[in-house]
Amino acid sequence: MNRFGRFARLFLVLAFPVSLVSCHVAIDPGPNSTESPSLSPAPSPSNWPSSTASPSISPTASGSETTSPSSTPSALQKAVALYYVGKTELGFRLYREFRNMPVGHDAGLASLRFLVKNKQRPLDGDYFNLWGNGSTINYINYTGEKATVDISVVPLNAGSETELRAIDQLVWTLTANHPATKFVNFTSGGKKFESFAGHVDARKAFSRELHYEVLAPVWVDQVAKIMSNPVVMRGTACTFEAGVHWQLFRDGEMIREGSTLASGGCPIRGAWTVSLGILRSGDYLFSAQDISAKDGSITQEDSKDFSIR
Repeated sequence: MNRFGRFARLFLVLAFPVSLVSCHVAIDPGPNSTESPSLSPAPSPSNWPSSTASPSISPTASGSETTSPSSTPSALQKAVALYYVGKTELGFRLYREFRNMPVGHDAGLASLRFLVKNKQRPLDGDYFNLWGNGSTINYINYTGEKATVDISVVPLNAGSETELRAIDQLVWTLTANHPATKFVNFTSGGKKFESFAGHVDARKAFSRELHYEVLAPVWVDQVAKIMSNPVVMRGTACTFEAGVHWQLFRDGEMIREGSTLASGGCPIRGAWTVSLGILRSGDYLFSAQDISAKDGSITQEDSKDFSIR
């Protein structure tokens, strides 16, 4: 999301033929990921950081599932999806990263604990985490499509939009890693509470909102810090007529730019690919951008640093 000039040319985006499709594109997220296929990642780089979360599941008399830290099963490693926040021209939007971590039998609980505890920072320095304020996840009770997350709440210092994005972080992260869950309720000490920050009613059930109202329009999939040739960049987008403009920088200087099309235009979130070919040794930054159809300005961008050795 670094900004490298505001002069992006709109005609580069529109120069390609437009192809609209009527369904989401399913991409294989890899054997260790539990994220929704329509928002799937590239394969997990081996150098992603790990956490030490190791929750377990125990059955309850009601037949529902309750996760708790009371025992430690063998550490089952998975790539879990974590949702962070970034600032865009549209307001605060969500971005997704993956981390390899031991999850025990419940990737949902492990991912929420990792996100909420100790201000866990995203790998991309342009994103930020609204949690880490001292709140802790106690347990999760699953019943069918519903999950009840019990959280020891320290009130967030946030406005209404920021509070809503903080809740979205929890809802999107949990439902990504526990796909059976569609609705999320929150309790504290087993009881409902009014709000996380005083603006949004926390007593209702939450679900994923429309993705184009919550997610950033353009994502660049997470990449390894050191990449090998030939270089291919991938991501997803929900943009006007599926256009994605991109720029490649080496040592801070733009050396190439172009445009590509995602597999569908908004309201579909489609996949896109850019083949950069053989790159010489050096430090690079790749930026993918959503271009305004009105004036050609950059309305949002996502970028990733990498090196060729």
